[in-house]
Amino acid sequence: MDRAPDSRRSTARGPWGPRTLALLALVTLSTTQLSAAEKQILHEQIAPDPRDDLAQSVSLDGDLPAAIETPSGIVAAPDPRRPVTPNDRPSDAPFEVQGHAFNAPPDFTFVPDSDTRRPEELAYEDPFTPSTAPFKRLIAVDAVDAKLALVVHDAAQVAIPVSIGARPAADGSEEQFYGDMVVDLEPGKRVRIPSVGPGARVLRARAGVGSTDVGYRLYRDGADNWFIEGDRQIRARFVIEMAIARRTFGGEFGDPGWSDLKDSAPLPPKVAEEANKVALAIGVSHALTPRENVKKLVEYFRSFTDSDTPPVGQDDIYLNLALSKKGVCRHRAYAFLVTALGLGLPARMIMNEAHAWVEVHDGSLWRRIDLGGAGRTLSENLASDVPYAAPPDPFAWPPDATKGDDLVDRSRLASQGPDGPSSGGGRGSRAGAGGANGATRDLGKNDPARDGSPQRAQTSYEHDERPTPRFAVSVFDPDARRGAPLHVRGEVRADGEPCSNVVVDVLLRDVKNHARERFLGTLATDADGAFGGALVVPGGVPLGDYDIVVRTPGDARCAPGTSTTQ
Repeated sequence: MDRAPDSRRSTARGPWGPRTLALLALVTLSTTQLSAAEKQILHEQIAPDPRDDLAQSVSLDGDLPAAIETPSGIVAAPDPRRPVTPNDRPSDAPFEVQGHAFNAPPDFTFVPDSDTRRPEELAYEDPFTPSTAPFKRLIAVDAVDAKLALVVHDAAQVAIPVSIGARPAADGSEEQFYGDMVVDLEPGKRVRIPSVGPGARVLRARAGVGSTDVGYRLYRDGADNWFIEGDRQIRARFVIEMAIARRTFGGEFGDPGWSDLKDSAPLPPKVAEEANKVALAIGVSHALTPRENVKKLVEYFRSFTDSDTPPVGQDDIYLNLALSKKGVCRHRAYAFLVTALGLGLPARMIMNEAHAWVEVHDGSLWRRIDLGGAGRTLSENLASDVPYAAPPDPFAWPPDATKGDDLVDRSRLASQGPDGPSSGGGRGSRAGAGGANGATRDLGKNDPARDGSPQRAQTSYEHDERPTPRFAVSVFDPDARRGAPLHVRGEVRADGEPCSNVVVDVLLRDVKNHARERFLGTLATDADGAFGGALVVPGGVPLGDYDIVVRTPGDARCAPGTSTTQ
């Protein structure tokens, strides 16, 4: 029997109206007689389905689950037995940014530079699924010495427990990630490894070479840098499952009093005097609440610009950067940290080979804050990654911002080629999540997330003063196929202005039963509010008629919203 591919037919309801997709199965029978020599038993490899692994609770080496369910869909685990090759880069390998060499020993010290040019192409190793690129948490510093270098205030290391059998919080406040990295293990030597974010918990982990386990221990220091030590000297693959609070990555910042904050590292006297000068220039002080100060600091340091001319005219590099408002990501994060510590705000600077940002404790937990200043593109191909959809950014971005997310979006577009998301007129951010990249969501009537979209932070918008977005959506596949890309374009606007750089989830909604929706993937709008991408329709989608629905969680300017069907 020969089987033709399932096909999907799309019919438009006006130039920007909803699209109805009909999923059809075409099967033809062949009556050709085979000769005896032609009568062979053919074996077809059936690719593993992470949905089956999840349903059957399949486990791998180290008791790692073979699949986990995330906001981006069901994600398959990395193969803990995958061989280590000569091309694999160890987690603590030295790296270079704009000609400035960095390495990652346990006693790492960050010395600021004055090269404020915007980087062009940056290398990046992405160990996490769903992908958090470019926010791999590799190096964290949280104190300043008398020479204005950044260091770790409490370098003492404590063991990180591996809670075999533990699960993420039942209330949905935590999310799961896999990590897959190569480590050079050695007895008595602790080497740096990346983590997915501050305060992450280790649920399961396994170090090994092929089918052979290797003993290890995990540690963290006072700035939550992670390290691993082995029982013997060997290069091994380390696969880990983690859980972390979703609010770490976005959502409304806490509103603590000054007495509710964690202690921060004090500044040396001369540095404290300089930090006070910068605080006066920005207009931050203890007369404001911690949250008000953080908002003003974020607004100020996000307004920095890259420059071919180094900042000069002040007594030292900190004042030059902070008062000139020049710098890319590492300069912004550096100057933010010094200024925040001068106010008594607990803060950290985080960096990897491609980007730098800050973390600020809001009285409850550490929160990631991107200050922008990202490079132009990554040299790594990220098109096959399952991307993580973070909660909305609570802080406003200035026009022409250079976000870390944009750095990855450009890289994804470049890897898609001329027929990829760039043809949609918008940034194909996170294109393909939930499709051919290995993440799917099979939604049933009793699934608490049966709308199929990522489970974004639930917030009450009863008194939301932000304008409600309006959507325009178009599909350009007159004869698309199940299992093949579906090209979607559109626009999101509120009060006549574009909703710039907001996340957009794309779903299939059953025409006969609007309660049945299937998540296709996540895109993002560009500065003009336009989005576009190629999203793969999973092969398991039941046959029937569907409308295309798009949904956004909004941002600081635009409220959440969902497109309507007719």
